[in-house]
Amino acid sequence: MKTGGRLTVVGGCTAIGILVVWAIHGPGRLGSPGDLGPAPSRAAMAASSSPTLWVLAIGVSRYQDAQLNLRFADADARAIADALQRQGAGPLYRDAKVSLLVNDAVTRESILSNLDRFLGQAGPDDVAVIFIAGHGVQDRASGSYYFLPYPATADNLVTAGLRMSDFDEMVRVVRHNVRGVVVMLDTCHAGALRVATTELLPADDASARLSAGEGFFLLAATRPGEESAERPELGHGAFTYALLEGLGGAADAAGAGVMSVSDLFGYVAREVPRLTDGAQHPYHKMEGTDLILAAVLHAGGLPAVPSAVGREQPATATSTVVNTIGVMEFRDLQAEPEHDWIGKAVRVALNTELSKVRALRVYSPELIDRTAEARHTDDLATAQRLGIRTLLTGSFHVVGTMIRIDAEIIDTESGVQKASDSVQGDLSDFFALEKKLVLSMLRRLPVEVSVEEGKSIETRTNTNVDAYRLLLEAEGVVEQTAPASPRPSATGTTTGPQSRIELPSWLWARSAYAAETPAADTAAEVRGFLDDYRRALESKDLDALANLYVSFSARQRDALRLYLDSADHLVIQISDVTLDPREPNSLAVSYTRRDRFIDHESGKPTAVEVRLTKILVHEGGKWRIAGGH
Repeated sequence: MKTGGRLTVVGGCTAIGILVVWAIHGPGRLGSPGDLGPAPSRAAMAASSSPTLWVLAIGVSRYQDAQLNLRFADADARAIADALQRQGAGPLYRDAKVSLLVNDAVTRESILSNLDRFLGQAGPDDVAVIFIAGHGVQDRASGSYYFLPYPATADNLVTAGLRMSDFDEMVRVVRHNVRGVVVMLDTCHAGALRVATTELLPADDASARLSAGEGFFLLAATRPGEESAERPELGHGAFTYALLEGLGGAADAAGAGVMSVSDLFGYVAREVPRLTDGAQHPYHKMEGTDLILAAVLHAGGLPAVPSAVGREQPATATSTVVNTIGVMEFRDLQAEPEHDWIGKAVRVALNTELSKVRALRVYSPELIDRTAEARHTDDLATAQRLGIRTLLTGSFHVVGTMIRIDAEIIDTESGVQKASDSVQGDLSDFFALEKKLVLSMLRRLPVEVSVEEGKSIETRTNTNVDAYRLLLEAEGVVEQTAPASPRPSATGTTTGPQSRIELPSWLWARSAYAAETPAADTAAEVRGFLDDYRRALESKDLDALANLYVSFSARQRDALRLYLDSADHLVIQISDVTLDPREPNSLAVSYTRRDRFIDHESGKPTAVEVRLTKILVHEGGKWRIAGGH
């Protein structure tokens, strides 16, 4: 590529790889979302009580000059667009409208046109988001900064490049017409430019060239002198990957169900150095009042922890949503008692893997079973009652050490089988088989799985079936091989092998996601409770664990002891926590638990991952786990 001595890399990329938020009127109140009809007039939009989220996502990985090519800029744009589009189904926005430009569709004209015509439709209550990923350069002769669209080179920079001053001017026009504008740019990829030419030099900090003022928030991808990293193992730039994790809920450290700009800033600032082994360090500054930017969404776009600004939902019925799914227990075709645990284990394993896909709303097995018990309904009627559109069910049979698992997808509206598949192999390869089955089922569902989600499901861990079964026994998901005799529990009460607190039917007979909102202090209390639960498990303190339950049976103590004794140097991670309030003193808590330890018998590193749901009740001034086994 000819440079003509004109292009300079934006050094450190502090200004070009950034997240900027303008909140002209402060955070204000966001109304309840509703259905979006025909495009309203500006006057009608001004009167609207629920805003629309407008997203312009731009990414260039393939340039007309192939020497400039990047790996993940287009994937970054698609992923950000997808993550933000799901906000349209959440409590903060009534709708999310997206315009996506990637690779050869990205020109100076297409960018400016979308800034003008697409974002120009946004109203005064709305929020606009602009994401740009690609190359940022400086004209060494004039000192001007540019973003490089697909056809831009050193020779046509003035006519084909997007001057940042022009970009800033257009953003300011949008900013004056809407409630807030968020600009995310990740263009600090100096390495690819240096491959193309040796005459590119680092430039100074360009952050001062973007407009500031009240409500200005800046998150820079890097400090001066650093480069924005593209990480093959992540499938994204490190900065964008951290943003995606943060928007996915990781930035909601307080468990409030919504994330402010400062929440997202703090998470990205901590996560990017970890992802890049200390090579990249975002920094941020804030001017004005913080802004609530996004809600934490469960699979399918529904709020994970319902927000006070969310819509009301009826408590007696649930409308069917396309990407809702429930996994049923797999039946043993040979009805062998010693294999009963396998049908439950298959169900839990599939449920755990499917829960990694954000575009799916996966119902917990506990909710499905309790609703069926309370309503005395079969699988299909239960699914229809809960609003589950798709059921994943099937069977298995074991011959010697070999297992075959057959799965089928059922459309609950018609009761028709839509697809099926099967896997078979040695029982010791249980987890490889179930992962293969999950990926096969996902290909047959109307859902888009991101690259990182697919990798998370496909990645094999050093899990063994015995450890997995012990954990499921300890959690009461499957029955123990040899039940213990009744004896006094840690709380001093005598409980038999089948001891269980009977919970009222209302707790399970309602929709999966209740309309009530857990207060922020309640969410914080629950997260503190889960932290106490994790520490008690790691320290193998059964008395401390018993105090966290309403009832703690001898069978439960023995099952936990067996598991904990098998796990040396146990480390537990609890993540992806969602809360579903039922009554003022009861709520359902779902979470993913990942245990890593050294197997006591074999001495080998072992990992176990499982998605669990527990019912917490508030009594005696503290939360406890209801039920025993």
